[in-house]
Amino acid sequence: MTPSVAPLAIPLLLLVAMHWSAQFLATQSSRLFGRRLQLYLFGLLGTIVHEGSHIVACVLFRHRVHRITWFDPRATNGALGSVEHSYDPASAYQRVGTIAIGIAPLVVGAAVILWAAQRLLGISLADVDLANASVSAVEAVSTAMSRALGAPLWRWALFAYVSISVGGSMRLSASDVRGTWRGVVTLTIWSAAALTAAALVWWVLQQTAPTEWDTNVLPRLQHGLQWLTRTSESVSIAMLLAVAINTLCALILMLPARAR
Repeated sequence: MTPSVAPLAIPLLLLVAMHWSAQFLATQSSRLFGRRLQLYLFGLLGTIVHEGSHIVACVLFRHRVHRITWFDPRATNGALGSVEHSYDPASAYQRVGTIAIGIAPLVVGAAVILWAAQRLLGISLADVDLANASVSAVEAVSTAMSRALGAPLWRWALFAYVSISVGGSMRLSASDVRGTWRGVVTLTIWSAAALTAAALVWWVLQQTAPTEWDTNVLPRLQHGLQWLTRTSESVSIAMLLAVAINTLCALILMLPARAR
């Protein structure tokens, strides 16, 4: 069965949804607790995860880290933390790395929330297998939530804290987005070059060895696409969980304000 390319675009849409849901959560928690108390209650852990994700991505893509601010609630520019880094503009790999560094807080934040759901509530990706047509998404989620409801109250409280703190920091700053443009250009060129090369290889093989493409090349491409699709589904589940948690927590925090 040929895998669909559509699921590969879902994480990109969820990245946008995650950014806005985190903004919504941060706004509601700030209104309820006040800016300063909200920062110390929920901003510390989330900011450390946010900046730590930037650092990990910098290391992976060989960027040079110059200065790290883990948490500064007194910052006048609104940035609770920062990572100053530089890279070689001549390196295509490091330019593409600007994309990973920019969106790292979203991906790592989703991974942390998913890990917390696994460790504290017993929810796992195996409970929601989008590739299993015999089990509907509603049934899978219901099974996972039934197991989670059996978790002790202290586990739910700890999970809620992690969700609010980390989830509230899963948003991109202007500098995060601004620094990715070189990587986007490079990645677009790479993608166009890869598609052109694949088309050229297909044409050459059709002229010289018609069976080679179908017997050797196409199966490898399908295997790679299947792996990307499975990875996309796993990432989508984690991000969807994070978006739902951010939105739910923000709505809950709105209740005390409306009750006044």
